[in-house]
Amino acid sequence: MTNWVSLFRRTHTLADRRLSSVICLCLLGITCQFLISLPAAGQNITRKMVNQLLIKVQPGQADTAQLGALIELGKFHVYKAGEVTVDLDSAIGYLKQAEALSTKLHVSTEKHRAESLLVIAYMERGDRQLAQYLFVKLVDDCKRTGDAETEADARYRFAVAQRYITRNYPEAVSGYRQAAALYKALDKPEREIKLYEEIAGLHADLGELELAESELLDVLKRYKAIKYTRLHYTYAWLAGVSRLKGNFDKGLLYALKSLESMNRTQDTLSAASFYGTIAEIYMELGKQDQSIYWFKKTLQQWRQEKLPNYSLYYAASLIVQDLIGHHKTKEGLRLITNLVREISPVTNIQKGCIFQTLAYCYDDLKNYSQAETYYLESISWYDRSGNDFEMSQKVKVDAGRFYLKRNDLKKASFYLRKALAYNPQKNALSTIKDIHFMLFKVDSTEGNYLSAIDHFRQHKALNDSIFSVVKSRQLAVLEVRYATAKRVQQIQSQQRELAREKTTRNGILAGSALLLGLLGVSYNQYRLKQRSNKLLEAKQLEINRQNKSLQHIVDEKELLILDKDNLLDEKEGLLEEKEWMLKEIHHRVKNNLQIITSLLHSQGVYLKDKAALSAIRESQNRVHIMALIHQKLYQSDQLSTIPITEYIDEIVDYLLVTFARQRSVTKKITIAPINLDVLLAVPLGLILNEVVTNSLKYAFPDNRNGCIQIDLSVVADKTYRLTISDNGVGFPPDLNPNRSRTLGMSLIRGLSKQIGGKLQIHQTDGVQISLTFTEEKVGQADLANA
Repeated sequence: MTNWVSLFRRTHTLADRRLSSVICLCLLGITCQFLISLPAAGQNITRKMVNQLLIKVQPGQADTAQLGALIELGKFHVYKAGEVTVDLDSAIGYLKQAEALSTKLHVSTEKHRAESLLVIAYMERGDRQLAQYLFVKLVDDCKRTGDAETEADARYRFAVAQRYITRNYPEAVSGYRQAAALYKALDKPEREIKLYEEIAGLHADLGELELAESELLDVLKRYKAIKYTRLHYTYAWLAGVSRLKGNFDKGLLYALKSLESMNRTQDTLSAASFYGTIAEIYMELGKQDQSIYWFKKTLQQWRQEKLPNYSLYYAASLIVQDLIGHHKTKEGLRLITNLVREISPVTNIQKGCIFQTLAYCYDDLKNYSQAETYYLESISWYDRSGNDFEMSQKVKVDAGRFYLKRNDLKKASFYLRKALAYNPQKNALSTIKDIHFMLFKVDSTEGNYLSAIDHFRQHKALNDSIFSVVKSRQLAVLEVRYATAKRVQQIQSQQRELAREKTTRNGILAGSALLLGLLGVSYNQYRLKQRSNKLLEAKQLEINRQNKSLQHIVDEKELLILDKDNLLDEKEGLLEEKEWMLKEIHHRVKNNLQIITSLLHSQGVYLKDKAALSAIRESQNRVHIMALIHQKLYQSDQLSTIPITEYIDEIVDYLLVTFARQRSVTKKITIAPINLDVLLAVPLGLILNEVVTNSLKYAFPDNRNGCIQIDLSVVADKTYRLTISDNGVGFPPDLNPNRSRTLGMSLIRGLSKQIGGKLQIHQTDGVQISLTFTEEKVGQADLANA
């Protein structure tokens, strides 16, 4: 194990087993990684600010400035990520100095502030009884001195600690409500509403999403009523809740509003949180490029702080996964290892996230033993945190997927069912959808067909709910609306700049005229005065001419800009309409093909002849292959090509399950990572269906074991070779495959000819069928047939 991995062990001896109150379940639906800084209890100063505060606590000073600096330094170390003993000792030291100095200066309010933070420091260090005693004493002293505001702050901080450290949720809610009542009595509506926002966030953390959404909408309404402008934190909460409910249209709307509010108020302290919000929603929507763009902005923001933060490692993990998808796994591995060397993790969920990322890398590098070790290590760290949050579920989904690929169905089933046992309302519906699909594969392979059908139905229902055409259209409208709003802001900014330039120009012209007038007045003689007037008139005429010329240029520029915008809007509208129409066509074609499949199935129920039943089943398979193409096209951003690797893999899996040969017949698939035009993909899928069907029916009689191997390689530019072979008994001696008139062989030869391919059939240790084809020939064949 590398040195930086060993660093986890050393760091763990310094960290308490509890999660940091700053990290644990922050911002709900943004995968526990994005923190909203709150006025009464939260980490809201940067490392740069800390360095400035340290200057104010030099020896020899004993004033209110030093007192404020000591309290802020204590607050920084209390709410620093991870309950590291060194940080807590530093916090207690600063706060005790502040307590002594406030007593010396006779400042009771600041003394109470320091004591309220000391209570939290002792709770994080594990001295719960001492913390409870100091809290009760502090509340009594606040009431005695009439310091209601500090009492409200103290109750708020103590409620946060009960929520995240002791996890006494009823007491936490009670503390929030008591603090809110005090703020209301003090006529501080902003802080009062903030407490009800905290209660809504707690309900969201507990998976009570409907209640949380209703409370957050009420909070938003109350904020607007008091003209509170920093609404981006509430919008971010609503975006997270909507994402977990699968309402991505609402989630994206709230995320965009969060960014607008942040930019409008210039409150960018938590910008990384809001970038992460929108990145998560784009990730769920499958818009990888947009998601990674925002995750990179998030990583850049968090990295500048040089502090361990779950959000930092989570954003890095998503970027690494994107690099893996682009076959840059080693680059992704370097990114995460360098990040750990630069900023060492301190909490359990931070370590779990890092091991999870390493597992992805080694899995793609085909170092499966190391990948398995890291998956199990990640699960262990998440379990130690004691949290049933979203990522602790996702790592079990990842482990289940890993074992499913290795055909270790027992372990795959164990981790997938364990992931599904989580409360679904606390996790994204897209994750639940994927779990059901993988369990469908597991159960169908093991012969548990009723369970497999049930999982597939749930997967299908969730998929249709999340990725409906209406929702996709709403999301596109939201993105266009956001882009339009940004363009309007840019135009308004340019108009203000032009107005300033016009004012400056008029001032210069006015000054010039005044100067010329003063020169004219200074002339003593009549002739000189007349000459001066003529010069002034000439100048004025020239200025008027230039003004008219400039105005003409400005008008033409505005017209050109307007025409350009209109043409761009019209072009974008036509392109969007075309894309929607194509997706709708593919969706309807897929549905019609599924109806045909159902009709064939219904027809087969009434047939007794085995040959007829076999023909019906094979026809169903052929229709399914064509439906699969259209399903992939309407779910993809590419409307004319599909990734052939995934397509071939699904066809073979479908046929193995259909003929119930997944136990006796193995598959070996080696496919080049290419996208093929639908004109090629459909006939190739049908050829593959016929060849694999023949192998499953005839190559392995008496249910004997066997292997089907499929290779698709690039021979030259846009020229490919598809090879399908089995190690079965081969063709009967009296059968010439090149002259056979069976439907299957006729289809294979006819489809090969249709795409202009060269078909070769050999018998060596089974049957081998090779098809060499070129993309250009498909287009030429279509033109010739037309």
